[in-house]
Amino acid sequence: MLVYKGTLNNVFKRANFENKTTGEMKQGKYQLEFLTKREVIKGQGFETVLEKISIPDEHYLKYKNMVGKEVEVDVGAMASKNNVILFGI
Repeated sequence: MLVYKGTLNNVFKRANFENKTTGEMKQGKYQLEFLTKREVIKGQGFETVLEKISIPDEHYLKYKNMVGKEVEVDVGAMASKNNVILFGI
């Protein structure tokens, strides 16, 4: 299992959306936001990146009052083009 650690910047729920293939309305997911420093080129510096991790609805209460605090999130990962997408489990 992977664990993402960081200072929680924000917790919010995304808007509901329509599945383009089926036309079915889907409920928006809760997301955690983290400001993260990522090395640009080895030894050349860092960039600040806004990371968003979706979480299951039942985990919302665990994080809603943790903004500004260091948290750990159990995550899964998948590749999408040139990116790695993290999602809470």
